[in-house]
Amino acid sequence: MADKQRLLVVYGALKYRGIYRHHQDFDDLAQQAMGWYAEAYRDFPGSPEKDQSSFAHYAFQRIDWHLKDRFKRQIVRDKYQCCLDDGLAANCDWLVESGSDTAPIERATAQQLWRRLWPYLTPKENSYLRCVIERGLNNKEIAEQWHTSPQAVSYVRQRVIKKARAISSAPNIA
Repeated sequence: MADKQRLLVVYGALKYRGIYRHHQDFDDLAQQAMGWYAEAYRDFPGSPEKDQSSFAHYAFQRIDWHLKDRFKRQIVRDKYQCCLDDGLAANCDWLVESGSDTAPIERATAQQLWRRLWPYLTPKENSYLRCVIERGLNNKEIAEQWHTSPQAVSYVRQRVIKKARAISSAPNIA
């Protein structure tokens, strides 16, 4: 009976959040939910065997809260950061497309500028560049994703341009 109750609670919490068997992450989330169920069993104030109804409700809430937190983090990551992989910061080749019509010397100069600029940008400015260059978004689209005004995005753009101009006019010490 305990195993059946565990499955009902876990799958019920997943179903409550709209995660069904055909969902691409169903198996992973079900496995995590089983772990959260075990934590709820350990942390339940009282005896889970004696008060099964209260424990089932407690475990369901714990799993639901964990799922809710996970989805909130995912939404924040998707909406507020256009960056897909922070590891790309060191390799700035993506900033200038290799198949573009830009002359090779101009492309090399642009890549050198971006490599020099990247360490001086804030995370928000880096995210702005990624949104513009990688995803081709304009200021209005970025503002919608960041849930801010186009003027705020324009301000970030101005800071990036100011830093780029300062770095491009500075002597290259390499």
